[in-house]
Amino acid sequence: MGLFSRKKNLKVTKEAYEVMIEHAKESYPEECCGILIGNTMTERKIFYVQKSININKERASDRYIIDPMEINLADKEARSQSLELMGFYHSHPDHPDRPSEYDRNMGQAGYSYIIISVKGGTDVSVKSWSFNNEDEPFKEEGLKVS
Repeated sequence: MGLFSRKKNLKVTKEAYEVMIEHAKESYPEECCGILIGNTMTERKIFYVQKSININKERASDRYIIDPMEINLADKEARSQSLELMGFYHSHPDHPDRPSEYDRNMGQAGYSYIIISVKGGTDVSVKSWSFNNEDEPFKEEGLKVS
């Protein structure tokens, strides 16, 4: 995916959206995490998500880490289906759906980052964020479920 070929909105299938929401609720009060798989051929669309295990056991309530081997395997699987790894999702238990400073420091240019705020294990709000250059902050993307 070219860094400058980005369009404003990110579309997510209803099924992928529901998997992320349920994963966030089930994982509460710890952060969940996963991988966004889709394409950018005609529009930026997430077709499915791969739920991941948060391997950060020391700070699972406010940090997530996805095993790099899992990311590599997800990327290979996506490419075998003519799709691509488009980013990641994670939850913020009892915190806003905005990226933390840690999220920005760990983020990579060109990817989308969907953050699901889970309050009390039930109420959720969801936003997507991205940046194109290493020296810029996250910017909110439009997120449309279809």
